[in-house]
Amino acid sequence: MNAMTLMPFSVEIAVACLIVAVLVADMLSLKSSKALWTVYVAGIVLVLALAIVARGEGSYFNGAYTADGLSWIAKIVLVMGAGLAGGISLRGLPILRKYHGAYAALLLGATLGMMILVSSKDLLTMYVGLETSAISLYGLTALAKSEDLSLEAGIKYLVIGALSSGILLYGLALVYAGTGATTLDAVRVAAAASVAPGASPNLLLDIGAILLLLGVGFKLSMVPMHVWTPDVYQGAPTPVAAFISVVSKSAGFVFAIRLFTFAFADLRSIWEPLVMVGAVLSMTVGNLAAIPQRSMKRLLAYSSISQAGYILVGFLGTGASGTNAVMFYLFIYTLSNLAAFAAVVAFSNAVGSDELDAYSGLARREPVLALGFTFALLSLAGIPPLAGFIGKFYLFAAAMERGYTWLVVVAALNSVVSLFYYLTLIKRMYISEEAAPRAKIVISFPVKAVLLLSCLGIFWLGILPGSLLKLLGAVSTSLFP
Repeated sequence: MNAMTLMPFSVEIAVACLIVAVLVADMLSLKSSKALWTVYVAGIVLVLALAIVARGEGSYFNGAYTADGLSWIAKIVLVMGAGLAGGISLRGLPILRKYHGAYAALLLGATLGMMILVSSKDLLTMYVGLETSAISLYGLTALAKSEDLSLEAGIKYLVIGALSSGILLYGLALVYAGTGATTLDAVRVAAAASVAPGASPNLLLDIGAILLLLGVGFKLSMVPMHVWTPDVYQGAPTPVAAFISVVSKSAGFVFAIRLFTFAFADLRSIWEPLVMVGAVLSMTVGNLAAIPQRSMKRLLAYSSISQAGYILVGFLGTGASGTNAVMFYLFIYTLSNLAAFAAVVAFSNAVGSDELDAYSGLARREPVLALGFTFALLSLAGIPPLAGFIGKFYLFAAAMERGYTWLVVVAALNSVVSLFYYLTLIKRMYISEEAAPRAKIVISFPVKAVLLLSCLGIFWLGILPGSLLKLLGAVSTSLFP
Protein backbone atom coordinates (compact mmCIF):
# COMPACT_ATOMS: atom_id res chain seq x y z
CA MET A 1 0.00 0.00 0.00
CA ASN A 2 1.55 3.31 -1.07
CA ALA A 3 1.58 6.58 0.81
CA MET A 4 -1.13 8.11 -1.35
CA THR A 5 -3.51 5.27 -0.51
CA LEU A 6 -2.87 5.92 3.19
CA MET A 7 -3.76 9.58 2.69
CA PRO A 8 -6.94 9.59 0.59
CA PHE A 9 -7.81 13.08 1.83
CA SER A 10 -4.46 14.71 1.04
CA VAL A 11 -5.88 17.14 -1.54
CA GLU A 12 -8.71 18.22 0.76
CA ILE A 13 -6.23 18.68 3.63
CA ALA A 14 -3.98 20.72 1.36
CA VAL A 15 -6.85 23.03 0.37
CA ALA A 16 -7.86 23.47 4.03
CA CYS A 17 -4.25 24.38 4.89
CA LEU A 18 -4.17 26.83 1.98
CA ILE A 19 -7.27 28.56 3.35
CA VAL A 20 -5.45 29.13 6.63
CA ALA A 21 -2.32 30.26 4.76
CA VAL A 22 -4.11 32.92 2.69
CA LEU A 23 -5.89 34.28 5.77
CA VAL A 24 -2.59 34.53 7.65
CA ALA A 25 -0.93 36.18 4.65
CA ASP A 26 -3.80 38.64 4.47
CA MET A 27 -3.42 39.58 8.14
CA LEU A 28 0.35 40.02 7.86
CA SER A 29 0.22 42.15 4.70
CA LEU A 30 -1.97 45.05 5.74
CA LYS A 31 -1.01 47.49 2.99
CA SER A 32 -0.87 45.23 -0.04
CA SER A 33 -2.55 42.07 -1.31
CA LYS A 34 0.58 40.96 -3.19
CA ALA A 35 1.67 38.48 -0.49
CA LEU A 36 -1.86 37.07 -0.26
CA TRP A 37 -2.12 36.37 -3.99
CA THR A 38 1.43 35.03 -4.13
CA VAL A 39 0.49 32.49 -1.46
CA TYR A 40 -2.74 31.69 -3.32
CA VAL A 41 -1.13 31.11 -6.70
CA ALA A 42 1.80 29.12 -5.28
CA GLY A 43 -0.58 27.07 -3.15
CA ILE A 44 -2.89 26.30 -6.08
CA VAL A 45 0.07 25.11 -8.16
CA LEU A 46 1.14 22.76 -5.37
CA VAL A 47 -2.41 21.53 -4.78
CA LEU A 48 -2.87 20.87 -8.50
CA ALA A 49 0.37 18.88 -8.58
CA LEU A 50 -0.79 16.92 -5.53
CA ALA A 51 -4.22 16.32 -7.08
CA ILE A 52 -2.57 14.87 -10.19
CA VAL A 53 -0.26 12.49 -8.35
CA ALA A 54 -2.58 11.60 -5.43
CA ARG A 55 -4.66 9.01 -7.21
CA GLY A 56 -5.91 6.31 -4.91
CA GLU A 57 -8.60 3.65 -4.73
CA GLY A 58 -10.56 2.84 -1.64
CA SER A 59 -13.68 3.35 0.42
CA TYR A 60 -13.66 4.98 3.85
CA PHE A 61 -16.02 5.74 6.75
CA ASN A 62 -18.20 2.71 6.05
CA GLY A 63 -18.56 3.56 2.39
CA ALA A 64 -19.47 7.23 2.90
CA TYR A 65 -16.29 8.55 1.28
CA THR A 66 -14.42 7.18 -1.67
CA ALA A 67 -11.23 7.65 -3.63
CA ASP A 68 -11.72 6.50 -7.20
CA GLY A 69 -11.00 7.58 -10.74
CA LEU A 70 -14.06 9.83 -10.97
CA SER A 71 -13.21 11.80 -7.83
CA TRP A 72 -9.56 12.03 -8.95
CA ILE A 73 -10.47 13.54 -12.34
CA ALA A 74 -13.09 15.81 -10.78
CA LYS A 75 -10.64 17.22 -8.23
CA ILE A 76 -8.17 18.06 -10.98
CA VAL A 77 -10.90 19.97 -12.83
CA LEU A 78 -11.96 21.76 -9.63
CA VAL A 79 -8.44 22.86 -8.69
CA MET A 80 -7.74 23.88 -12.28
CA GLY A 81 -10.92 25.98 -12.29
CA ALA A 82 -10.09 27.56 -8.93
CA GLY A 83 -6.58 28.40 -10.16
CA LEU A 84 -7.74 30.01 -13.40
CA ALA A 85 -10.55 31.89 -11.65
CA GLY A 86 -8.05 33.12 -9.07
CA GLY A 87 -5.74 34.22 -11.89
CA ILE A 88 -8.34 36.54 -13.40
CA SER A 89 -9.16 37.79 -9.88
CA LEU A 90 -5.70 39.29 -9.34
CA ARG A 91 -6.61 42.46 -11.25
CA GLY A 92 -10.31 42.00 -11.76
CA LEU A 93 -11.98 42.34 -8.34
CA PRO A 94 -14.37 45.26 -7.83
CA ILE A 95 -14.01 44.92 -4.04
CA LEU A 96 -11.96 46.78 -1.47
CA ARG A 97 -8.49 45.56 -0.61
CA LYS A 98 -9.61 44.60 2.91
CA TYR A 99 -11.93 41.93 1.46
CA HIS A 100 -9.32 40.18 -0.69
CA GLY A 101 -8.46 37.70 2.07
CA ALA A 102 -12.13 36.81 2.59
CA TYR A 103 -12.55 36.45 -1.16
CA ALA A 104 -9.61 34.03 -1.54
CA ALA A 105 -10.72 32.02 1.51
CA LEU A 106 -14.31 31.74 0.22
CA LEU A 107 -13.05 30.71 -3.22
CA LEU A 108 -11.04 27.90 -1.64
CA GLY A 109 -13.87 27.06 0.78
CA ALA A 110 -16.25 26.52 -2.13
CA THR A 111 -13.62 24.35 -3.83
CA LEU A 112 -13.17 22.29 -0.66
CA GLY A 113 -16.93 21.74 -0.36
CA MET A 114 -17.10 20.56 -3.96
CA MET A 115 -14.20 18.17 -3.35
CA ILE A 116 -16.16 16.63 -0.48
CA LEU A 117 -19.19 16.40 -2.77
CA VAL A 118 -17.40 14.59 -5.63
CA SER A 119 -15.77 12.06 -3.26
CA SER A 120 -18.92 11.26 -1.31
CA LYS A 121 -20.91 8.06 -1.71
CA ASP A 122 -23.33 8.81 1.08
CA LEU A 123 -26.34 11.11 0.73
CA LEU A 124 -25.67 12.96 3.98
CA THR A 125 -21.99 13.52 3.22
CA MET A 126 -22.95 14.76 -0.24
CA TYR A 127 -25.35 17.25 1.31
CA VAL A 128 -22.65 18.54 3.66
CA GLY A 129 -20.27 19.09 0.75
CA LEU A 130 -22.99 20.72 -1.33
CA GLU A 131 -23.98 23.18 1.38
CA THR A 132 -20.35 23.98 2.25
CA SER A 133 -19.75 25.07 -1.32
CA ALA A 134 -23.13 26.82 -1.63
CA ILE A 135 -22.64 29.02 1.45
CA SER A 136 -19.23 30.09 0.16
CA LEU A 137 -20.70 30.93 -3.26
CA TYR A 138 -23.43 33.07 -1.69
CA GLY A 139 -20.77 35.08 0.11
CA LEU A 140 -18.64 35.44 -3.01
CA THR A 141 -21.59 36.70 -5.04
CA ALA A 142 -22.45 39.48 -2.59
CA LEU A 143 -18.88 40.43 -1.67
CA ALA A 144 -18.82 43.61 -3.81
CA LYS A 145 -20.98 45.35 -1.18
CA SER A 146 -20.60 48.78 -2.76
CA GLU A 147 -22.51 47.60 -5.85
CA ASP A 148 -26.26 47.19 -5.62
CA LEU A 149 -26.34 44.47 -8.30
CA SER A 150 -23.91 42.33 -6.30
CA LEU A 151 -26.02 42.49 -3.14
CA GLU A 152 -29.19 41.81 -5.13
CA ALA A 153 -27.56 38.84 -6.85
CA GLY A 154 -26.34 37.46 -3.53
CA ILE A 155 -29.82 37.67 -1.99
CA LYS A 156 -31.48 36.07 -5.02
CA TYR A 157 -28.87 33.31 -5.06
CA LEU A 158 -29.38 32.69 -1.34
CA VAL A 159 -33.19 32.57 -1.50
CA ILE A 160 -33.41 30.34 -4.58
CA GLY A 161 -30.49 28.23 -3.31
CA ALA A 162 -32.28 27.71 0.02
CA LEU A 163 -35.39 26.58 -1.87
CA SER A 164 -33.39 24.10 -3.96
CA SER A 165 -31.59 22.83 -0.84
CA GLY A 166 -34.93 22.23 0.81
CA ILE A 167 -36.15 20.25 -2.20
CA LEU A 168 -32.90 18.27 -2.23
CA LEU A 169 -33.07 17.54 1.48
CA TYR A 170 -36.69 16.43 1.21
CA GLY A 171 -35.65 14.09 -1.59
CA LEU A 172 -32.87 12.68 0.58
CA ALA A 173 -35.37 12.06 3.38
CA LEU A 174 -37.72 10.20 1.04
CA VAL A 175 -34.89 8.07 -0.33
CA TYR A 176 -33.88 7.17 3.22
CA ALA A 177 -37.48 6.40 4.14
CA GLY A 178 -37.82 4.18 1.09
CA THR A 179 -34.53 2.31 1.48
CA GLY A 180 -33.50 2.61 5.12
CA ALA A 181 -29.99 3.58 3.97
CA THR A 182 -28.00 6.62 2.87
CA THR A 183 -24.99 5.02 1.19
CA LEU A 184 -25.22 4.93 -2.60
CA ASP A 185 -24.34 1.23 -2.75
CA ALA A 186 -27.29 0.35 -0.52
CA VAL A 187 -29.58 2.72 -2.43
CA ARG A 188 -28.57 1.06 -5.69
CA VAL A 189 -29.45 -2.38 -4.30
CA ALA A 190 -32.84 -1.10 -3.12
CA ALA A 191 -33.50 0.55 -6.49
CA ALA A 192 -32.71 -2.69 -8.32
CA ALA A 193 -34.99 -4.64 -5.98
CA SER A 194 -37.86 -2.21 -6.57
CA VAL A 195 -37.90 -2.92 -10.32
CA ALA A 196 -37.30 -6.67 -10.08
CA PRO A 197 -40.00 -8.89 -11.64
CA GLY A 198 -42.92 -9.25 -9.24
CA ALA A 199 -41.70 -6.50 -6.91
CA SER A 200 -43.97 -3.68 -5.74
CA PRO A 201 -42.95 -0.15 -6.84
CA ASN A 202 -41.12 1.83 -4.18
CA LEU A 203 -43.00 5.14 -4.42
CA LEU A 204 -40.93 6.86 -1.74
CA LEU A 205 -37.74 6.02 -3.60
CA ASP A 206 -39.21 7.07 -6.95
CA ILE A 207 -40.46 10.44 -5.68
CA GLY A 208 -37.18 10.97 -3.81
CA ALA A 209 -35.21 10.42 -7.03
CA ILE A 210 -37.35 13.03 -8.84
CA LEU A 211 -36.84 15.60 -6.07
CA LEU A 212 -33.10 14.94 -6.09
CA LEU A 213 -33.06 15.58 -9.82
CA LEU A 214 -34.80 18.93 -9.27
CA GLY A 215 -32.25 19.84 -6.59
CA VAL A 216 -29.30 18.86 -8.76
CA GLY A 217 -30.85 20.77 -11.68
CA PHE A 218 -30.35 23.99 -9.71
CA LYS A 219 -26.59 23.39 -9.57
CA LEU A 220 -26.52 22.60 -13.28
CA SER A 221 -28.63 25.64 -14.33
CA MET A 222 -31.03 23.19 -15.98
CA VAL A 223 -34.29 24.73 -17.20
CA PRO A 224 -36.64 25.37 -15.39
CA MET A 225 -34.29 25.56 -12.35
CA HIS A 226 -32.17 28.16 -14.15
CA VAL A 227 -33.93 31.36 -13.10
CA TRP A 228 -31.13 32.47 -10.77
CA THR A 229 -28.37 32.22 -13.36
CA PRO A 230 -28.63 35.44 -15.45
CA ASP A 231 -29.10 37.75 -12.46
CA VAL A 232 -26.32 36.11 -10.43
CA TYR A 233 -23.87 36.20 -13.33
CA GLN A 234 -24.63 39.86 -14.03
CA GLY A 235 -24.48 41.00 -10.41
CA ALA A 236 -21.58 38.93 -9.11
CA PRO A 237 -17.98 40.10 -9.61
CA THR A 238 -16.91 38.78 -13.01
CA PRO A 239 -14.29 36.32 -11.62
CA VAL A 240 -16.97 34.92 -9.28
CA ALA A 241 -19.37 34.47 -12.21
CA ALA A 242 -16.59 32.62 -14.05
CA PHE A 243 -15.96 30.39 -11.04
CA ILE A 244 -19.65 29.57 -10.60
CA SER A 245 -20.10 28.88 -14.31
CA VAL A 246 -17.42 26.19 -14.54
CA VAL A 247 -16.44 24.82 -11.12
CA SER A 248 -19.93 24.62 -9.64
CA LYS A 249 -21.27 23.05 -12.83
CA SER A 250 -18.45 20.47 -12.91
CA ALA A 251 -19.12 19.40 -9.32
CA GLY A 252 -22.85 19.29 -10.05
CA PHE A 253 -22.42 16.89 -12.95
CA VAL A 254 -20.19 14.56 -10.91
CA PHE A 255 -22.91 14.67 -8.24
CA ALA A 256 -25.45 13.71 -10.92
CA ILE A 257 -23.27 10.85 -12.20
CA ARG A 258 -22.94 9.41 -8.68
CA LEU A 259 -26.68 9.64 -8.04
CA PHE A 260 -28.35 8.76 -11.32
CA THR A 261 -25.87 6.86 -13.47
CA PHE A 262 -24.83 4.76 -10.45
CA ALA A 263 -27.31 4.73 -7.53
CA PHE A 264 -30.51 5.18 -9.57
CA ALA A 265 -29.32 3.34 -12.68
CA ASP A 266 -32.28 0.93 -12.47
CA LEU A 267 -34.77 3.80 -12.23
CA ARG A 268 -33.91 5.23 -15.66
CA SER A 269 -37.52 4.92 -16.77
CA ILE A 270 -38.42 7.48 -14.08
CA TRP A 271 -35.69 10.13 -14.27
CA GLU A 272 -34.51 9.77 -17.87
CA PRO A 273 -37.59 11.41 -19.49
CA LEU A 274 -37.20 14.37 -17.12
CA VAL A 275 -33.53 14.75 -18.08
CA MET A 276 -34.47 14.63 -21.77
CA VAL A 277 -37.01 17.41 -21.28
CA GLY A 278 -34.48 19.39 -19.24
CA ALA A 279 -31.82 18.97 -21.94
CA VAL A 280 -34.12 20.17 -24.73
CA LEU A 281 -35.42 23.12 -22.70
CA SER A 282 -31.94 24.12 -21.50
CA MET A 283 -30.47 24.13 -25.00
CA THR A 284 -33.44 25.89 -26.59
CA VAL A 285 -34.21 28.46 -23.88
CA GLY A 286 -30.54 29.20 -23.29
CA ASN A 287 -29.75 29.83 -26.95
CA LEU A 288 -32.91 31.76 -27.81
CA ALA A 289 -32.70 33.94 -24.71
CA ALA A 290 -29.03 34.74 -25.41
CA ILE A 291 -29.79 36.33 -28.79
CA PRO A 292 -31.46 39.59 -27.58
CA GLN A 293 -29.08 40.15 -24.65
CA ARG A 294 -27.13 43.42 -24.44
CA SER A 295 -25.10 42.56 -21.34
CA MET A 296 -22.04 40.39 -21.93
CA LYS A 297 -22.34 38.58 -18.61
CA ARG A 298 -26.03 37.83 -19.16
CA LEU A 299 -25.18 36.51 -22.63
CA LEU A 300 -22.55 34.19 -21.11
CA ALA A 301 -25.09 33.16 -18.46
CA TYR A 302 -27.59 32.00 -21.07
CA SER A 303 -24.73 30.41 -22.99
CA SER A 304 -23.86 28.39 -19.87
CA ILE A 305 -27.49 27.26 -19.60
CA SER A 306 -27.38 25.97 -23.18
CA GLN A 307 -24.03 24.29 -22.50
CA ALA A 308 -25.63 22.44 -19.57
CA GLY A 309 -28.22 21.16 -22.02
CA TYR A 310 -25.53 19.77 -24.34
CA ILE A 311 -23.84 18.03 -21.42
CA LEU A 312 -27.17 16.52 -20.37
CA VAL A 313 -27.44 15.00 -23.85
CA GLY A 314 -24.18 13.11 -23.25
CA PHE A 315 -25.24 12.33 -19.69
CA LEU A 316 -28.07 10.22 -21.12
CA GLY A 317 -25.53 7.85 -22.70
CA THR A 318 -24.62 4.49 -21.25
CA GLY A 319 -22.76 4.48 -17.94
CA ALA A 320 -19.20 4.29 -19.26
CA SER A 321 -19.51 6.23 -22.52
CA GLY A 322 -21.77 8.89 -21.02
CA THR A 323 -19.45 9.50 -18.07
CA ASN A 324 -16.44 9.58 -20.38
CA ALA A 325 -18.08 12.16 -22.68
CA VAL A 326 -19.32 14.34 -19.80
CA MET A 327 -15.97 14.47 -18.00
CA PHE A 328 -14.12 15.20 -21.25
CA TYR A 329 -16.47 18.06 -22.05
CA LEU A 330 -16.15 19.46 -18.53
CA PHE A 331 -12.40 19.86 -19.14
CA ILE A 332 -13.13 21.66 -22.40
CA TYR A 333 -15.93 23.80 -20.97
CA THR A 334 -13.72 24.89 -18.05
CA LEU A 335 -10.97 26.10 -20.39
CA SER A 336 -13.30 27.71 -22.93
CA ASN A 337 -15.55 29.54 -20.49
CA LEU A 338 -12.70 30.79 -18.30
CA ALA A 339 -10.92 32.09 -21.40
CA ALA A 340 -14.09 33.99 -22.33
CA PHE A 341 -14.45 35.40 -18.82
CA ALA A 342 -10.76 36.35 -18.73
CA ALA A 343 -11.35 38.48 -21.83
CA VAL A 344 -14.45 40.03 -20.24
CA VAL A 345 -12.49 40.85 -17.06
CA ALA A 346 -9.71 42.55 -19.02
CA PHE A 347 -12.16 44.53 -21.14
CA SER A 348 -14.50 45.60 -18.34
CA ASN A 349 -11.55 46.72 -16.18
CA ALA A 350 -10.26 48.94 -18.98
CA VAL A 351 -13.55 50.27 -20.35
CA GLY A 352 -15.85 49.99 -17.35
CA SER A 353 -18.74 48.61 -19.39
CA ASP A 354 -20.52 45.28 -19.66
CA GLU A 355 -22.53 46.27 -22.74
CA LEU A 356 -22.05 44.36 -25.99
CA ASP A 357 -21.94 47.60 -27.98
CA ALA A 358 -18.76 48.56 -26.16
CA TYR A 359 -16.97 45.60 -27.78
CA SER A 360 -17.31 47.15 -31.24
CA GLY A 361 -13.90 47.46 -32.91
CA LEU A 362 -12.11 45.60 -30.12
CA ALA A 363 -9.80 43.84 -32.60
CA ARG A 364 -8.34 47.18 -33.69
CA ARG A 365 -7.67 48.31 -30.13
CA GLU A 366 -6.42 45.02 -28.66
CA PRO A 367 -6.04 42.26 -31.29
CA VAL A 368 -4.61 39.71 -28.84
CA LEU A 369 -7.57 40.05 -26.50
CA ALA A 370 -10.04 39.83 -29.38
CA LEU A 371 -8.28 36.76 -30.78
CA GLY A 372 -8.32 34.91 -27.45
CA PHE A 373 -11.98 35.81 -26.92
CA THR A 374 -12.77 34.57 -30.45
CA PHE A 375 -11.10 31.20 -29.83
CA ALA A 376 -13.11 30.79 -26.61
CA LEU A 377 -16.41 31.63 -28.32
CA LEU A 378 -15.75 29.36 -31.29
CA SER A 379 -14.86 26.50 -28.95
CA LEU A 380 -18.13 27.00 -27.04
CA ALA A 381 -19.92 26.99 -30.40
CA GLY A 382 -18.25 23.68 -31.37
CA ILE A 383 -16.22 24.83 -34.36
CA PRO A 384 -13.30 22.58 -35.46
CA PRO A 385 -10.40 22.25 -34.87
CA LEU A 386 -11.06 23.68 -31.40
CA ALA A 387 -11.79 21.41 -28.46
CA GLY A 388 -15.49 22.25 -28.28
CA PHE A 389 -16.12 20.40 -31.54
CA ILE A 390 -14.52 17.17 -30.29
CA GLY A 391 -16.30 17.52 -26.95
CA LYS A 392 -19.74 17.89 -28.53
CA PHE A 393 -18.99 15.02 -30.90
CA TYR A 394 -18.43 12.64 -27.97
CA LEU A 395 -21.47 13.97 -26.10
CA PHE A 396 -23.69 13.36 -29.12
CA ALA A 397 -22.06 9.97 -29.83
CA ALA A 398 -22.83 8.82 -26.28
CA ALA A 399 -26.52 9.72 -26.77
CA MET A 400 -26.57 8.00 -30.17
CA GLU A 401 -25.45 4.75 -28.52
CA ARG A 402 -28.71 4.78 -26.57
CA GLY A 403 -30.73 5.47 -29.71
CA TYR A 404 -31.52 9.11 -28.95
CA THR A 405 -31.06 10.27 -32.54
CA TRP A 406 -33.87 12.82 -32.29
CA LEU A 407 -32.22 14.41 -29.24
CA VAL A 408 -28.90 14.69 -31.07
CA VAL A 409 -30.69 16.38 -33.99
CA VAL A 410 -32.23 18.89 -31.57
CA ALA A 411 -28.78 19.50 -30.04
CA ALA A 412 -27.19 19.97 -33.45
CA LEU A 413 -29.87 22.49 -34.46
CA ASN A 414 -29.34 24.36 -31.21
CA SER A 415 -25.60 24.47 -31.92
CA VAL A 416 -26.45 26.21 -35.20
CA VAL A 417 -28.63 28.71 -33.32
CA SER A 418 -25.79 29.42 -30.87
CA LEU A 419 -23.54 30.29 -33.80
CA PHE A 420 -25.74 33.32 -34.45
CA TYR A 421 -24.93 35.17 -31.22
CA TYR A 422 -21.34 33.93 -31.00
CA LEU A 423 -20.59 35.05 -34.57
CA THR A 424 -22.51 38.30 -34.08
CA LEU A 425 -20.22 39.12 -31.17
CA ILE A 426 -17.13 38.21 -33.22
CA LYS A 427 -18.42 40.39 -36.07
CA ARG A 428 -18.87 43.23 -33.60
CA MET A 429 -15.24 42.91 -32.48
CA TYR A 430 -13.70 42.66 -35.95
CA ILE A 431 -16.01 44.50 -38.37
CA SER A 432 -18.22 46.97 -36.50
CA GLU A 433 -16.97 50.52 -36.07
CA GLU A 434 -16.35 51.98 -32.64
CA ALA A 435 -18.99 54.38 -31.41
CA ALA A 436 -16.18 56.66 -30.25
CA PRO A 437 -12.37 56.33 -30.33
CA ARG A 438 -11.00 54.80 -27.17
CA ALA A 439 -7.54 54.26 -25.73
CA LYS A 440 -5.64 51.02 -26.17
CA ILE A 441 -6.60 48.36 -23.63
CA VAL A 442 -3.85 47.21 -21.28
CA ILE A 443 -4.13 43.55 -20.24
CA SER A 444 -2.62 42.57 -16.89
CA PHE A 445 -0.14 39.69 -16.82
CA PRO A 446 -2.39 37.34 -14.76
CA VAL A 447 -5.25 37.73 -17.25
CA LYS A 448 -2.83 37.22 -20.15
CA ALA A 449 -1.56 34.04 -18.49
CA VAL A 450 -5.08 32.65 -17.96
CA LEU A 451 -6.08 33.53 -21.52
CA LEU A 452 -2.93 31.96 -22.97
CA LEU A 453 -3.12 28.75 -20.92
CA SER A 454 -6.82 28.31 -21.64
CA CYS A 455 -6.40 28.85 -25.39
CA LEU A 456 -3.46 26.43 -25.50
CA GLY A 457 -5.63 23.85 -23.75
CA ILE A 458 -8.46 24.47 -26.22
CA PHE A 459 -6.16 23.82 -29.17
CA TRP A 460 -4.40 20.85 -27.55
CA LEU A 461 -7.62 19.04 -26.69
CA GLY A 462 -9.06 19.88 -30.09
CA ILE A 463 -6.09 18.51 -32.08
CA LEU A 464 -4.67 15.84 -29.75
CA PRO A 465 -7.47 14.64 -27.47
CA GLY A 466 -6.37 11.01 -27.45
CA SER A 467 -4.33 10.95 -24.23
CA LEU A 468 -7.06 12.53 -22.12
CA LEU A 469 -9.79 10.42 -23.73
CA LYS A 470 -7.79 7.26 -23.05
CA LEU A 471 -7.35 8.23 -19.41
CA LEU A 472 -11.02 9.08 -18.99
CA GLY A 473 -12.02 5.86 -20.76
CA ALA A 474 -10.06 3.83 -18.25
CA VAL A 475 -11.69 5.71 -15.37
CA SER A 476 -15.21 5.24 -16.79
CA THR A 477 -14.66 1.54 -17.45
CA SER A 478 -13.51 0.99 -13.87
CA LEU A 479 -16.70 2.65 -12.59
CA PHE A 480 -19.06 0.84 -14.98
CA PRO A 481 -17.37 -2.42 -16.04
